[in-house]
Amino acid sequence: MAIIAIARDFNNVPNIVRVVAENTLAEVAAANYVLNQADELAALNAGEWTWLVGDVILVQASDGNQFFLFDGDDFTTFTQLPGGNGEVTLPVVAGNFAVFDGTLGALEDSGFLPSDATKTNVVMAGSATQVNYIAHFVDVNGTVDDTAANIQNDGNIQAGKSGTAGTLISFPTTAANGSLIISALNAGGAFNTTLRNSVMGQSSVISLPDPGAATANVLLDTGAANIIAKQQFLGINDVINFGTGTWTTTRIAQGNYVKRHTAAAETSIIAVDINPIIVAAAAKGFRLDSFDIIYSIGTLAMTAHTATLDRIAYANNVAVSVTSIPITATLATATQANPYVTNCTVTTPAFDITADSKYSLEITANNQATTAYDFYGVVLRFSQTIA
Repeated sequence: MAIIAIARDFNNVPNIVRVVAENTLAEVAAANYVLNQADELAALNAGEWTWLVGDVILVQASDGNQFFLFDGDDFTTFTQLPGGNGEVTLPVVAGNFAVFDGTLGALEDSGFLPSDATKTNVVMAGSATQVNYIAHFVDVNGTVDDTAANIQNDGNIQAGKSGTAGTLISFPTTAANGSLIISALNAGGAFNTTLRNSVMGQSSVISLPDPGAATANVLLDTGAANIIAKQQFLGINDVINFGTGTWTTTRIAQGNYVKRHTAAAETSIIAVDINPIIVAAAAKGFRLDSFDIIYSIGTLAMTAHTATLDRIAYANNVAVSVTSIPITATLATATQANPYVTNCTVTTPAFDITADSKYSLEITANNQATTAYDFYGVVLRFSQTIA
């Protein structure tokens, strides 16, 4: 593809060189176009074509017409004059924004009409890696109102793109007083996080409290991150009944106290109340996962040693409800020099949402005539929601 006709209008200022080319306007504007067309120009002119300083070149290309000048003094490259191809794609609507149609400078109707009695001027500034968009609203009298410079869109507003980070930043009314930033973090997979409101009964302003630390977490309503593992020690004063026999509070050493059973061939039931914090909603409140029973056996082994767990619930003028909670509890019966700490697990831990209820732990100790049995207490291992 090449230049197929060329002629110069003489005795005019500036000179106009009329060129007919089989190329597109983009190809005509490419570097060294004139140099690459030297043979065609010579053939058309019956000799070398001479370019003159000040030539204005009007090109009729395969996709439109355009004026060009030379780039510099080497006469090898055409530079397209400002103004585009001069085409407007019709029809248009009065007041709508105009946008470029293609890459040749033609214009078309954007289909977007600014709000009534306003025009929007969007200024772009920045570098290849950062572009700032500043929206100025100008009323019909020419007054700039930046306080009304909201960006509105019928679809989504996106900051960044996949693989390229972007943040949404909002500034307060007072300068140098920080900003609110919404920024995405790598989620470890194609997992999106959506922040949205629930069904509301009123308009609300929800404020984030100062966490008092540089990094913090938002409290959750459900999920594993909302559940905190806790422990609680129930000592000898938390026992509601030591059962058969004589039990004496005994100081073994500094700070070390037990309830000691006076040696006798007796079966005693030690009852411990466990009072959960009831939350009447699923996956909320108190969940007993396991517990440690602390005791010691001396002199002579026990004949049996067991534990049971029940949920006790109360209702007005209704028989007390006793529901067995399955556990795995293998308590020792042999003697040893130091105390036992035996963990007992709840088979299916669940949050207690039963109104007017509690747990009751019963430890049955079957002692022989000379068995020395000391009870230290119970350590509860439970989970509790924080919201």
